[in-house]
Amino acid sequence: MPKSSGSAYTNTPAAGSAPPGYTPARRTPTDSSYYDMDGIPWKEGDPNSQAWIYAREVRAQQAKAPLQRTARAKYPSPFKNAEPLPLTTPGKPDPTGNKPTEWLHHPMIPGKTTTYRASAKSKAKPGGIRTFYTEGDNSKYDVGFHDPRVWTPSKSAGFSLATYVPAAPPKPKT
Repeated sequence: MPKSSGSAYTNTPAAGSAPPGYTPARRTPTDSSYYDMDGIPWKEGDPNSQAWIYAREVRAQQAKAPLQRTARAKYPSPFKNAEPLPLTTPGKPDPTGNKPTEWLHHPMIPGKTTTYRASAKSKAKPGGIRTFYTEGDNSKYDVGFHDPRVWTPSKSAGFSLATYVPAAPPKPKT
């Protein structure tokens, strides 16, 4: 799926990315569904980190994602969809109509079922996987990732949507 087809964004590789032609191992069909990040490692600076996350991990983390922003927390943070991504959730329109619709986005961490919480003590890095959802409703969401091939008009790294891969059908019993 093209990352910037029909948009003004460029597909320029980020500095420090993996060598040309390198693609981390992809998941093989399993009995578990997952989200695929098109070969982009979830952990920036580690080209060997996985480029997918189990759907069950996303569901567990998202179920406890905050419903709204708080002044003291870094996440969830506002997402204005400058890319623009074809999000399936409606977002929260500005009541005056003077600002763009806004979503919240929150980090998802592979291998975890607990929701990411930034802490000055732990200095845990959120990685590049995010959910996008409408404030007040964390039950409907899209999954995306920081994509070094996509740039927004303000020259910041953009996002792409992850591809949902359903579980492989069970093998017939013989």
